Amino acid sequence: MRALLVLAACTAAAARKMQYELLETYESVADAAATVVVGKARFTVLTDSLVRMEYAQGAFEDRPTLAFVNRKTPVPKFTQTQANGTLTIATAALKLTYTPGTGNFATAQKLSVEPLGASTFTPWTYGQTSLSDAGNLRGTIRTLDTTGNITLACSEYETKHPDRHCESGLVSRTGWALVDETGVPCLEDDDWWTDDNGKLFQNADEEDLYLFAHSQRYRDAMKDFRLVGGAIPMLPRSSLGVWFTRWYDWSAQDAYHLVAEYEHHGFPLDVLILDMNWHKKNSWTGYTFDPNLWPQAKESLGRIKARGVTMAGNLHDDAGVSDWEEAFPAMCKAVGCDPAKKTITTDFTSKQYMFALEDVVLKPLEETAFDFFWIDWQQGENAHGTGQDGPRWKMNPTILTDKLRATDSIRRCRQQGDCTNKRGVTFARFGGLGNHRYQHGFSGDVADLTWANMAYQTYFSATAANVGYGYWSHDIVGPAHDPELTARWVQVGAFSGLMRSHDRGMSGGGCAGWGLDAGSCWVVNPAYLPWAWREVVREALLAREELLPYTYTGNRVAFETGVSFVHPMYYDFPEEAAAYPASMDGDLGQNPSTRQYMLGDDMLVAPVTVPSGCPTADAEPCGLAAQDVWVPPGDWVEAHTGQVLTGPKTVPRKLHAEDVPLYVRA
Repeated sequence: MRALLVLAACTAAAARKMQYELLETYESVADAAATVVVGKARFTVLTDSLVRMEYAQGAFEDRPTLAFVNRKTPVPKFTQTQANGTLTIATAALKLTYTPGTGNFATAQKLSVEPLGASTFTPWTYGQTSLSDAGNLRGTIRTLDTTGNITLACSEYETKHPDRHCESGLVSRTGWALVDETGVPCLEDDDWWTDDNGKLFQNADEEDLYLFAHSQRYRDAMKDFRLVGGAIPMLPRSSLGVWFTRWYDWSAQDAYHLVAEYEHHGFPLDVLILDMNWHKKNSWTGYTFDPNLWPQAKESLGRIKARGVTMAGNLHDDAGVSDWEEAFPAMCKAVGCDPAKKTITTDFTSKQYMFALEDVVLKPLEETAFDFFWIDWQQGENAHGTGQDGPRWKMNPTILTDKLRATDSIRRCRQQGDCTNKRGVTFARFGGLGNHRYQHGFSGDVADLTWANMAYQTYFSATAANVGYGYWSHDIVGPAHDPELTARWVQVGAFSGLMRSHDRGMSGGGCAGWGLDAGSCWVVNPAYLPWAWREVVREALLAREELLPYTYTGNRVAFETGVSFVHPMYYDFPEEAAAYPASMDGDLGQNPSTRQYMLGDDMLVAPVTVPSGCPTADAEPCGLAAQDVWVPPGDWVEAHTGQVLTGPKTVPRKLHAEDVPLYVRA
């Protein structure tokens, strides 16, 4: 009788480590002792609750992917048996059963996973996906550009809008989540995704599935994802402070005046980002300071940095490097182009082009001007050679540029001996699973400045923790005729992952100066708010700074555990129905179940997302905002009153303008 089980992994596998990641210990080839091979199927027991299931016509896939970089995990205890043509693998938490069919998993007589021991997840069978799982707690999408209160159900975007890069959550009320890595890009030398001809290194498996079967142990699910998908980065301290960005034809004097104005009014400022107008351009793309606005850019930026402000610059990498760029001759030489050429075309499949762009064009800007870059790519998620992996577009410009710019300092150190202590970060949209290693997140241009859209952002930010992407930054700006909304939006930002005031676009004019009428400019600089509201905002920004020891420690916890600093309440209270969204698709952010979130391990935030009912043009706060707060089990100190509340229970609250419902574990 032909032996059913072959206990050795694919002999062609060779140790392959990621070369330019945050940690040096990511190794994509699993320990042979963790694998079980049955004909053309291979099963890898990564942890007690996480298994990989592959079917391949040839050698199994051992190269890293963008989402899964480390498969050499400590081998958990498990047993494997065979009887009557059926394989059974059992860990402390699950039992996998496989009866082969005539071909791939779709033909198998049985492929299922059921709970063992204390596990309570709903049994999984082949064919069930997170897309169709009604209990999936959702993940995140690429951007909120021009959207409002939208669903995070990836089934809505998988075929109609693949550019959303929607990722389902790795946690579910059914207790399991499935990640399908079939056909995705793989990485080879230099962590690169194409060969010398620009052809994608595509996952060689016919099927490649990962099942997270953690029941309601959501923290453990994210810990296991951290183990195989890599760590959330340790951000620079300044990133956890107060940011300011503005799309405007700012001159060097304007930028310096902004910093001085913040100091004058007692507003903290840690990060200042120049939007796209800092550079020369023929469309959106440019890498050279506009001399009309920044005639002595190095000296001007040095004055700002001397005041303790971190600087960053906006980039659109669509149109290539043109001959009017200062770096064009050096770039042309690096890629071997004809010096008479007008433009060196962007090519995301060319390692030569992209590494030259990073080292020849951008590195001088890092040395003289910017601490990191805002990658404002919006020109197509299958552009310039990407999108070769088919309809899902896991191969896209967003995750490539995020990865490159977050890891440039490590690559330059190991390739060129140019080593620094710099922590590599980016500020960009989300490019798919694995992008959690390269943060901060930029959520794009929200469609409208409304209470509902502000409230939705609280749900959106917390839910992104389900794919490890816990540092979303939203444009915080308010309409001039509603200073209450402006102030409340700042409060939301102050008690979230990132706090960034941003003007969404005044380059073209169109507003009529500062004032309280509906035709006035949006308020992005809090100095232009009426006095009483300005004081409310100042108080929130100062509270943000005072929280830095807590937020920085929370970043370290996220780095070590995989649980994002901002995360949903059900991580901490999985048995409480009130900790889950009352609806997964409606009124998101409009009720305690989707408005509230955990800020680290010891704080619950219940931001005010409803107006007080005062006339919107009032220059001073009036009235109280009324909303309910759900208090979780245990004792909690209400920060703005000092009162100790014991949950679980729902309490009504009437809140002054300066009140931020913050609850600290007693």
